[in-house]
Amino acid sequence: MEDFDELWNAYAAEFNDKLENANGGDWSGLDEFEQEIAALWKLAADVYSNGFDEFFLSWGHECYSYAMRGIKRIADANSGLKKVGCNNVYKLFESAYNKVFARFENDDRIKSYEDIVRYLTEKDEEILEKTYEDFDEKLGPLLCERAYEFYHDKLDKRV
Repeated sequence: MEDFDELWNAYAAEFNDKLENANGGDWSGLDEFEQEIAALWKLAADVYSNGFDEFFLSWGHECYSYAMRGIKRIADANSGLKKVGCNNVYKLFESAYNKVFARFENDDRIKSYEDIVRYLTEKDEEILEKTYEDFDEKLGPLLCERAYEFYHDKLDKRV
């Protein structure tokens, strides 16, 4: 059995490198698939290591939107249980975003994403912890496998 976490990490890290080093962090220097791959790499890496809050507070709404677009694209390309699994990943992050971060979109107190930490409630922390647990235990490996199969195997997307 293949370790898709490792395969995905090695594959997608090249696109993140292209974003950060070749394009100076400018997302517009990547095509839409490359944006999704780099954003999904950041999502998986950060959520696995420190949670969804680490991902969102580090990379912001733009990266989040590219990751969500990628998850949706992967789900749409699958059927049956694979589609259901990808939709569950999408719902997990959409729910966490809507319950925790969406309310800060037009908040004048927020000058940078890091400011949000000061205003998180105990309930927010519980939601973020549950998101981390659900991703780490079952949905993370599924996302890595489906993303690798879609971008690497099906699209044959290369740096």
